[in-house]
Amino acid sequence: MENPDATKKAFVIGARETVRGFNLIGVPGKEVQDSAEVMDMLKEVLEQDYNVVILSASCIFSIEDQILELRKNVQTPIIIVSDVNMKVDVKQIEKQFRSFIGI
Repeated sequence: MENPDATKKAFVIGARETVRGFNLIGVPGKEVQDSAEVMDMLKEVLEQDYNVVILSASCIFSIEDQILELRKNVQTPIIIVSDVNMKVDVKQIEKQFRSFIGI
């Protein structure tokens, strides 16, 4: 029998392709168009009982500092993933990742 809390494990916020990709494996999510939508949706999702929140990289470029500050004040891990159709500077992602985890 399926666990009714399984849908509360993760939630994805971001670009259409990223959200749809995660939806295919059973992770619910919300497509967003701009940074204001990202922050609104992120705050709403963090009030719920998800174990992890996933953000697509393309949706956070203008709000990295806000995301970093928010991550300091919440227990829920916020993970940034690269978008399928986005060219990402690996060194920049590594720098952000290290910053997010505090090294």
